[in-house]
Amino acid sequence: MGAITHEAATKRRVLKAFKEVAPLDLSISEAGRRARVGNATAATYIKVLVAEGILEESRRIGNARLFRARWKAGEERG
Repeated sequence: MGAITHEAATKRRVLKAFKEVAPLDLSISEAGRRARVGNATAATYIKVLVAEGILEESRRIGNARLFRARWKAGEERG
């Protein structure tokens, strides 16, 4: 198998941030902080993960959008 790309590694770090707090939700900035990426990068990968059905938007607080994993804690996914 080939080496993991930088993009795939970043996507995994963003997903891991959500897996670590499931079933709680995270804002884009909190997910970025936990994944050690900028807000724009976190937003990009969150959008991809939502499109793939792995994450969902859970609520809004003011202008902040919060997201959560679409599976329960303890379930293996991704």
